Amino acid sequence: MSGLDRLLNASVDAVKKSGALENNAFMATVSVVNAGGTVDVTRAGDTFPSVRVLSGYQVPSVGDNVELLRSAGGWVCIGKLMTSSAPRIQSATFTQAASSTAGSWTTNMTVTFPKAFANTPVVTVTPNAGGPGEGTTNGIQVQCTSVTTTSFAFRHLRGNTGTATFGYIATDF
Repeated sequence: MSGLDRLLNASVDAVKKSGALENNAFMATVSVVNAGGTVDVTRAGDTFPSVRVLSGYQVPSVGDNVELLRSAGGWVCIGKLMTSSAPRIQSATFTQAASSTAGSWTTNMTVTFPKAFANTPVVTVTPNAGGPGEGTTNGIQVQCTSVTTTSFAFRHLRGNTGTATFGYIATDF
């Protein structure tokens, strides 16, 4: 190794050890949720107390993996990192034949999500086509039960015996 190489290597090592090149962003774990919009976070055994939280990170929880950025005013938690490839929102349409007797509930059918959620979602179903028709009811009623991360049970009640199309949106926000 030439003298110039040794000098360059020594210079790089000195700059690294001096702290002149600092990390301005890193991942950490929320250890305490404080009042007033701050959290304590830990990383590699070090604790960073009272880190300010951006307004978009609305529900911090102990154990959340978060991203921190260094600003002129100190560390800022920009929010929770997505640690799952599971979807947060899904939607689709499906059809279901009405009961053989107008005005009676259909039997439950299972609607399976295209991809499993990480958490149990909230499901909203609306009729898309095949309105209530005439009979013992003037409207259409829908019911979702047994919601899991992979599916939900569905049935409907309406005044005729034709097939109806429904749309759903499911989210675990």
